[in-house]
Amino acid sequence: MNRKIVVLGLTLLFLGNLFAQDKRTIKVIVPHKTDEVFITGNQEPLGNWNPNRIKMEKVSDYERSLTLNLNYPAEFKFTKGDWNSEGIVKTLHDNPNLRLENKDSKGIFMLKGWSDDTNGDALGLDYNNMFFTSKYVDEGRQIKVVLPKNYNPQKKYPVCYITDGEWRNFDVAKNYLESLAGAPYDIVPETILVGIVHGATDNVSNRNKDLDVYYNASGKKFKDFLFKELIPHMNKTYSTSGFNVMIGHSNGAEYSHHLLLEPDNPFRGFISISTNFYSRDVRKEMSEFMKNYEGKPMYYFVANSEFDSADRIEAGDDYEKIYNANKNDRISFKKQLFEGGHNSMVPASLFEGLRFVFKDFKNQKNYPTFYAYRTNYLNDMKAIYGLEVTYNLSDMDHFISAIFDNKKEKELGDYFDFVEEHKLWQNHYMKEPGGLDAMNKGNNYFVIEAYMKSAEQYAIALEQLEITVEPAVYYYNHDKIVQSFNKIGQHKELMALLIKSKDLLHKNPQFLNRSKKAMLLALNFEIAKLSNAQNINRKEGKKALKYCKDNFNKNSYFTLEELKALK
Repeated sequence: MNRKIVVLGLTLLFLGNLFAQDKRTIKVIVPHKTDEVFITGNQEPLGNWNPNRIKMEKVSDYERSLTLNLNYPAEFKFTKGDWNSEGIVKTLHDNPNLRLENKDSKGIFMLKGWSDDTNGDALGLDYNNMFFTSKYVDEGRQIKVVLPKNYNPQKKYPVCYITDGEWRNFDVAKNYLESLAGAPYDIVPETILVGIVHGATDNVSNRNKDLDVYYNASGKKFKDFLFKELIPHMNKTYSTSGFNVMIGHSNGAEYSHHLLLEPDNPFRGFISISTNFYSRDVRKEMSEFMKNYEGKPMYYFVANSEFDSADRIEAGDDYEKIYNANKNDRISFKKQLFEGGHNSMVPASLFEGLRFVFKDFKNQKNYPTFYAYRTNYLNDMKAIYGLEVTYNLSDMDHFISAIFDNKKEKELGDYFDFVEEHKLWQNHYMKEPGGLDAMNKGNNYFVIEAYMKSAEQYAIALEQLEITVEPAVYYYNHDKIVQSFNKIGQHKELMALLIKSKDLLHKNPQFLNRSKKAMLLALNFEIAKLSNAQNINRKEGKKALKYCKDNFNKNSYFTLEELKALK
């Protein structure tokens, strides 16, 4: 977090000293009765930005006050005694220094909360914010936890951890996960995101100590914080699946080398953005690891930028060479080059990195046939991501397309049985999920030219109108019905079905409402044409022909010339 924002130039400082001090009372309303409040700011009476030097007086349960001599403009913040517990007036990342411009400036402030407070709602956040105490890293660390929108403790969720949690990288990752997971996209599974804020000790950033690319004592302590405290806490507090991803940029990416090589490494996904081997060359150890790894499937994504420093580009290229020289079926690796520079590459690389580490989630192309998917998919999702998933009809588009292309009648029937077994289909006429309705089955059989099967299903569909079959779907596909029965030579059966379809529509205009007249015209024309062509049921044929002539208007089903050709 930015501990102080001092924007006064030398000229402004000089002008400020020209003004006499003014005795002012500053008041603050706190969120908790027990809050002890310190004020710190840009001049001696405000403690010169020392967060625990000037303590405010308790006036009442929720009011703290202090009277002091100030120069203007006065710039300050409130804390509970250190920079990890900063008072929040706006939101956690939009919390500038407070200012008194002159003696008329308002001197009372209200705090929504504290930066180490777990009450994210009070801070105007859409994620949980907590301060995590540690025996490994000094002063602990602020942690941000984003739960999936429909978080359910009965489900299991992968967890992505991202360093530099105080930067916009966290917001980008958060937005991508929220957008890509769940309906309607389902590109990645619903995932918990944990942002690690490095903070500061004695007003000096902890980032280089935590992400110690030399992997000396401070870097190993941060590793212990991750492995022994933070991840166990997440696993105990939330419903996690065991699939952990580490996202790191710059030093964070280089630091990931060392985490990967640890024997008790809990991460199976890494997104390393602009990495390096500058500080400690672990190419040899990385080669040995990739060659000998025998654990659960691992995913490693390396992002290079075309305008980054030469050593970082070289490191990404070397990573790829190491992998190619030590191919391992247990490790999925990808290096990708992005436009932009060291920082501007982050959004695009984060998007592609998340897609890569979850590339086997709902990936139909991993299964050569519907049968392979049916047998292996649920087990694979459990083994790879720790997810207890269910089948979804929309996930099987690839397989139904292959069945259509290859005209596999038996496989289509097995697909229908599978859909019914797992109750994957429901339209608004069905009381509960089940198998595909007869009309949809008929249309699928029609596509693969299994006309006997399609005709059978169309006959069933007529009996199921407004029970399991949508009337509009039935009537607007009457051309397929006609073709199916004609293909198998069942002309009498088709005639009976067309007559019944016509009579039902006449009695039930709600089936099609405004389209009823046009559809009755079409059905009567089909009856007249069938009677004329096959010389069957001439009485009904003439009756239908008369109806068409008496009610003819321009339509999309037949022309006046086609009508005149019938007898």
